[in-house]
Order: sequence, then C-alpha cells, then structure tokens
Amino acid sequence: MIAAPTDASLGGSYTSPMALRVRLVGPPGLARDDGSPVLRGRKTWGLLAYLLLEPGPPTRRDLAVRLWPEADDPLAALRWTLLQVRRVLVPEAEIAERNHRLELLDDGSVSVDAVRILSGTWEPDDEGSPLSGELLEGFSFDDAAAFEGWLSLQRARVASASVDVLRASAVRLARVDPVRAESLVHQALVIEPFDDALHELVVDLRVSSGDAAEANAYVDALRARYRVELAIDVPETVLRPLQRPAPPAGGPLVRLDVAARALLAAASARMEAGDYEGALATARRAASDAAASGDRALESRALVAVARTLIHSLRGRDRESLGLLSRALRLANELGDLAVVSEAERETGYVAFLAARYGAAEAALSRALAAAREAGDPVLEARALTYLGLSQSDRCEYGSAEAAFDRAIGLLAEAGDPGFLAYATASLARVLLRTDRAAGARELGRAAWDRASDAGALAVVPWPMVVAAEAALEGGDAGSAQEMFGQAFTLACEIGDPCWEGLSLRGLALVEAAAGRRDRAVELLEDALRRDTRLPDTYRWSEALILTELAELEEGTDAARLEAALGVASAGPMPDFVERLRALQTLCQTSQG
Repeated sequence: MIAAPTDASLGGSYTSPMALRVRLVGPPGLARDDGSPVLRGRKTWGLLAYLLLEPGPPTRRDLAVRLWPEADDPLAALRWTLLQVRRVLVPEAEIAERNHRLELLDDGSVSVDAVRILSGTWEPDDEGSPLSGELLEGFSFDDAAAFEGWLSLQRARVASASVDVLRASAVRLARVDPVRAESLVHQALVIEPFDDALHELVVDLRVSSGDAAEANAYVDALRARYRVELAIDVPETVLRPLQRPAPPAGGPLVRLDVAARALLAAASARMEAGDYEGALATARRAASDAAASGDRALESRALVAVARTLIHSLRGRDRESLGLLSRALRLANELGDLAVVSEAERETGYVAFLAARYGAAEAALSRALAAAREAGDPVLEARALTYLGLSQSDRCEYGSAEAAFDRAIGLLAEAGDPGFLAYATASLARVLLRTDRAAGARELGRAAWDRASDAGALAVVPWPMVVAAEAALEGGDAGSAQEMFGQAFTLACEIGDPCWEGLSLRGLALVEAAAGRRDRAVELLEDALRRDTRLPDTYRWSEALILTELAELEEGTDAARLEAALGVASAGPMPDFVERLRALQTLCQTSQG
C-alpha cells in the first residue's frame, strides 16, 4: 500500500509537492502537471485501487484469483495488467516485489484522493472535485465476486470518511468562507441526506453569518422534508443554533465566565460521582453561560464537556453530541486551541466508531492524534490512539491496531491514567485473542481487569472480564470462562450498560454451544441481542458479532436475521463477519438449490 500523506498510526504531517494525482472517488482518473496519463480497463483500475488501499501486500496468486477467477491463465492476465499500471506510475512510483508480495512504493510525490480521505487530511482544494461519488464509480466486477466483495466494503469505508472530511473542512472554513463551508456540508448531505448534525451545521453557518431568517427558512423546509420522507419531526438538536443565548440585558449577579467555570468544575465532580443526569444539566448550564459571556475558549470546553457526558454516561444519546462537537471544533480551530481540537475530533471519531462508520472514525481520530501531538499532550495522544486501535481491530487490521495500543499503553502508564490504561490494555488483549494468542490474551485481560478494579473504574471492568473469559474458553477452561462471563454480566446489569450485557451473555452462549447445548446457546444469544440493541447508539460491532453467531448457530434458517447481520457487517465494514456470513449464505443457497 502506498504511504498515506498522513499516517493514521503516526499522525505525522505531509507537505511534499504532488506530481502524480490519482482520483479513485468518482470516475477514476490520473493527472500530472505536464499532462494526464491514461489507464484503461476495469481490471487495471481495480488492481491499482487494491494496491493503494489494501494494508497487506498481496501475492501474485492472491491478486490473480481475486480479479480473474474464471480466466484460463489468471497469472498471465495479471502480468499484462501489472505492466499497464506500472507504465502510468513511472517515475513517481513503482510496484516492487518483496518476499513474493507486491507492494506499491512512491517517492513522496503521489497524491491519492481516497488515501487522503481515509487519513483525514483531505482539503477542499485537493484534486479539485467533490466527494459525493463512490469509489471506482461506474465500475462493476460481476465476473470477480471476491474483488466485488472487497470493493463494496471499501466503498462503504470511503463514503463514511468522505462525510467526515467534508464536515471537518466546513467547520474549518466556517468563519473565513461560510458560503463555501455550506457548499461542503451540502456535498456531505448528498451521501448522508438525513444526518442531523450536518443539518445543524447548516443552520449554525447561517446564524453565525447573521442571517437568522435564512436559517429559519432552512429549518422550515427541512421539517417538511422529514415529515414527507421519514414521517418524523426534525430533531430539536437541529434548532440549537437558533436558541443560542445572548448576554442578559441587565448584567448577571456573577460574571458569566466565572459562573461557567464553576459549573464546569461541578459537572466534572458529578460525573465522577456517577450522577450523570446532574452532570449533564450542570454542563449544559456551563455551556449556556459561557456562550452568553462571549468567552469562546470557555464555550468550546463546555461544549466538549456536555458532549462527553452524553457519549460516555447517558446511554443512547451519542448523536445528540455531534452538533455540539462541531461547534466546539469550530471555536477551537479559530482560537488555535489544539487540546480542544483533539478532544472534539476524538469524541466525534468515537461516536463514528461505535456506529461502525470506520472510515469516518479513523479520519477524525487521525486528526485528533495529529492535534494531540502538536499540542504535546501525551494523554490526549494515548486516548486518540486507543480509539483508533479499536476501529482498526474491528476492521481486522490487527497489526496497525496492536501498534496503536502498544504506544497508547506506554503513554498512559507514564501519565498515571489507570482507568483508561485498563481500557487500552483490554483492547490489546482482544487483538491477541483474535490473532490466535489466547494465553497472552487471558493474562493481559486479567491484568486489565485488576487495574480497572483497583482504579475504581467499574464502567470499564466488564470489557477485560469478557476478553479474559473468552480467552479462557479458547484455552479449554470452560469452568473459569463461565464464571468470568457470569461476573461480567452481573456487573454490566448493575451499571446498566447494554453493550457489556450483550457481550457477556454472548460469552455464556459460547460456553453452552461448546458443551453441545445449541438451543440454550441460541436462547442466550437472542437475549444478548435484545439487551445490546435496546437503546440507540450502542456498539454496532457487538451487534454484528451476536447476529453473526446467531445466524451460524441457526445454520442460516432465519433468512431475515442473516440479511440483517450481513447489512450491519457490510456497512462498517467488518470483513471477518462478512466473509463468514457470505459463506453461510452460499451454503444455504446451495442446499436449497
């Protein structure tokens, strides 16, 4: 894979001039300053896209089987296609063969729109084209099912990242060029037409430009559209920019900025004490007073505090936070407050991660990481790395995820942040479990469990419990696994976390299935699914996992469940689940035929 302009695992910046520009989003094309080379044919563009976007260098046979499954001589077809791709890449890049694997290498002067989108570094001037098209637009690969499957997953990933970079670019341009900023938001709305946070951003841009009448007109038109197309009302969050408080006419008894700082401290204390509704109400008052005081730095911090409370404490209200984070990010960018930029981007990325919009998540988290490093804040860096690693591991990029977790764990250990350290350590344990290192996963999960318990981070404890228990089961210790899954379930119910409840019950179902009690396993998985999805905005990966295992235990007999599982897994994308579900689907079709 070609080096990204900003490496998502390192957060570095890229400033070299670009000589060869590769457009993969929309109708594909190539351009140089001295002319535009031509690359013809579906398979040539498919080969180039695969080499650019797939993290692991493929073998010749991998590519030949993926792209030419029906050819009499797939390797010969590959040789000819490789020659065409090599010709257009010279002199900026070459396709090298190392250890029998093909890798695209460049001299730092190649720009790829999809790579820049996925790394979160795309800017409005990049490539000079909108991002509303799909990856390799107009191309289909019906004669190469494996490649078509890969492409559909990459299209989902790039589409969600495109929405993110358009939103982020609009936020950065809001003050200097609001007209262009709104144009970028409308490009994003082509991809996600009912994204409430994007509509809120349009309203905010118009209010901030002093045109409240146009903002109200937009809301009125949007209300009509939501009622006709969705049969619902526009969420109240869209109206927040119109309700932003103004300074009181008579002046307050206590200066508003002083009051806001006191309220922020009180909100933090209530959050620590577990009084989440109280923390939210207090943080909202802090944000309101900060906005009315005119202290934009204080307002941005208060908005992040409100958003963080919504995301991490109150289940099912993540989407409500996104407009707040966009406003906070806008203010922080204007003020050059890198710490708040990093926090706002990180929380935005985390919401996308939970929703399994991994392209958007990784783009936002890469920017959060870059801002944290520029600010010189190791804790912010570690937290961004942890969420980035989680997103990568959900997509089965285990090498990148392990490197991210290793770095985060080192930083958190030095900073003395035991709760988040336990979370990162448990997440690394899951990578070990998924890469056939069950003994190491059990040991690491147990260490994370102890660390979270010692730190009093009860909301974190079920995560390492579940990982350690699954590792124990993999190692043949069903008794210990059952006990740990049971403890995790009890604690998850105590703290009311749908995701941990679902994952721990899913673990108990694994124990039953391993013992041959299939009906009981199905019953537990169905309960796990109900619990996991009882609120909106919970962890979509856990939903996909439970659905996939239910479909497998039922041997695909519930066609609707199989389709639902495939839909969730494909949207992420989660390639391991997709592969398992498509194999099951094929098996069912064969048996029925």
